[in-house]
Amino acid sequence: MKQLKVIFVTNIISPYLVPLFNYIAQHGSFKFRVISIAENEANRQWRIRTENIRFSYSILPGFHWFIWSKELPIHINQGVWRYFLKEGPDIVITSGWSCLAYWEAFLYCKLFKKKNILWNGTTLLSVRKPTGLLARLKRFMIKGADLSITYGTKAAEFLEYMGASRDQVHVGVNTVDMEWFSRRVGDIRHSDDIQERRLKYPKFLILYVGQLVARKGILQVLRALEEISDPSIGFMIVGSGPQEKELRHFCSDRGIKKNVFFEDFQQMTVLPEYYALADVLILPSFKEVWGLVVNEALASGLYVLCSNRAGAAYDLIQPGWNGVLFDPNDIYEITSAIRHAREKVEDIRMRCGDISGHAVKKFSIAKAGEVFLSAIHSLKNQ
Repeated sequence: MKQLKVIFVTNIISPYLVPLFNYIAQHGSFKFRVISIAENEANRQWRIRTENIRFSYSILPGFHWFIWSKELPIHINQGVWRYFLKEGPDIVITSGWSCLAYWEAFLYCKLFKKKNILWNGTTLLSVRKPTGLLARLKRFMIKGADLSITYGTKAAEFLEYMGASRDQVHVGVNTVDMEWFSRRVGDIRHSDDIQERRLKYPKFLILYVGQLVARKGILQVLRALEEISDPSIGFMIVGSGPQEKELRHFCSDRGIKKNVFFEDFQQMTVLPEYYALADVLILPSFKEVWGLVVNEALASGLYVLCSNRAGAAYDLIQPGWNGVLFDPNDIYEITSAIRHAREKVEDIRMRCGDISGHAVKKFSIAKAGEVFLSAIHSLKNQ
């Protein structure tokens, strides 16, 4: 009997996707291969450790550039159609609709009567008003997919809004290797020098991890800290991007630079050092499809101050227990969230182990991977 062949088409094989793809490859009873549209993207500085990859993959040749200040990647690949004709996959999973290769994969499935799974993270919170030609094209792909898998509940709501049938949508979770973050951060917290390193920062330390771009809302946090004016609060910014100069100038002009620490971009393997030092994570984005830093922070046992525009907020955060939600446009809500966390910091620290344990159990790679295996299995039997 011919073995089922499944191909997963994605933009890049980020370090966060490697554990998920490893899980699917190791636990699926089918031949699995990942097709990457590009090796990396210009707004990413990730280094992919190929020794951790346990699945077959190919990187397609092509041309790549950005528009809108490196916010929107454009990929034009060569040989996509030829590749599908040669490999003859039975099921193709595509991670969106923003690249030409995704559409070629979708049309291949329609023409040759193969099964197509759409992996979606877009929410009504993260997308412009879904109208016009682009919206109609999205609806065509969404309604044409045999099944869809979503990052979480908000992404499922978007698909249903766009015309997907509810029974064709498998609600998953977008995640990272939660066990690795929990274990690594725990080891650092028990290291001999952690207390000495922590003394270099203010008593209450807020962490931001991500790109330094306007849509991430970092300037709102700095404005809130200026309003609070509490020397016991520190803000550590881990990341790089075009807004860095503006943020540094703001700190200097407003006299708050002493307690704001710019730590530059760090590879994923180094991030646990920062999670171990911080008390809370803040994600202040105006627009955020998901926000994997929330997963990382919860696995590390941190309390999370999270924008209500992030998809992760509605699946990962239990307000008052492991975090709080706020409107990133409202400085008063941001200052209130920070002040509350500052006042309750000892209680938050005591809850660290419970927060981490809950996150590792509920949002693991296995949980995410099993949704894919279930979806593939259901199509296999059709």
